[in-house]
Formats: sequence, C-alpha cells, structure tokens
Amino acid sequence: MVQQGLITINGYVGSEPASYGKDAPACSFRIGCTRRYFDNVTKQWKDRPTIWITVKAFRALAQNVLKSVHKGDPVVVAGSLANEQWERDGETHSRTVIEAAAIGHDLGLGTSQFTRQKSATADAASRDAQQTVPQGAAPAGSAPSAQALPADPYAAQAAAGVQGGQQPQQFGNTNSAETYPAQEDEFADAEI
Repeated sequence: MVQQGLITINGYVGSEPASYGKDAPACSFRIGCTRRYFDNVTKQWKDRPTIWITVKAFRALAQNVLKSVHKGDPVVVAGSLANEQWERDGETHSRTVIEAAAIGHDLGLGTSQFTRQKSATADAASRDAQQTVPQGAAPAGSAPSAQALPADPYAAQAAAGVQGGQQPQQFGNTNSAETYPAQEDEFADAEI
C-alpha cells in the first residue's frame, strides 16, 4: 500500500512563482505560514515562528499559477508531501516540498475572479464533435432543446386541473389490502 502525506496549508506567497522544467510546464514558489495562538497569561493573540515551504505545481496547474498567483497573495494549497534530495560540495541535502494538486486564493481574505482555461485537446474534440453532428441534432455536450425533452407528466397533470386534495396516483403494490389511516397531528391539542 502506498502511503501519501496529504496536506492542506494556507499562507502567503513569499516569492513570485518561477517557471522551470523542460518536458512539461512546472513552477514553484515559497509559501509562508504563521500559526497563531491565544496566550492565556497575557490575554492576547501571539504568532508562532513562520514556517516556509516550497510548493511545486505541474502541467495545467503550473500554467494557471504562473498567470494567477503573485508574491503576497493569500493562498490555500492542497497536495502531497514529498522529500527532495541533492548533493552539493559532497554533502547530501534534503527538503520537504508540497507537490500541489490544487492551489487557490484564500477567499476568506479577499476576492478573486475565475476564468476557465480551454485545453488544446478539448478544443480539438469540440471541433470534431461539431463537424460530425447530423443536421438538426445538438452537438455533444450541449443541452438538449426543449422540443427534444419528453413531456413532464406532473406538468401535464397540473395543466389538466389535477391539484392537491384529489386522489394521487398510486405507486408500488396496487394489490395490497393494507390501508393507512390519515395521520393525526399529535400536537394539535398541546398547550404552548
């Protein structure tokens, strides 16, 4: 069984996201997280030391981070913990990073505006679907027209005058001899 250290963290972006990677888009930035606690002796909120951690994003997430996230922004990051190791001057070094699955602005501290990004494969699939749609039919993924929807039986009953108080349509076992008496309001005589 594979163990993953999943984590969600919020804080402030401490460095402008930097692009790296040759084969696929990737970026990284530092996030600073300062936990607070209430000191019962002084009756004041106090800051713990700030924890700095590197966040890495890949592919479409990296591209969107580079366009959307900037130094000083409050963000929420969800992802997996990873340990990186490297050698420098004959010594082995390591650090813990977050490989992000999702990154967004912390909307508890401000507002943001979302713009959906279209991928090249989605655009190609959409063009292919539109080219192969028979005349008069709706393209794949689009909502059906009102004429294509089946009639709503409840709307038809309402239009025909079937309203509350009339005998409802019976469902289930119609041969059952069981009858259910009307429910009485058990609180009707209660004094309030």
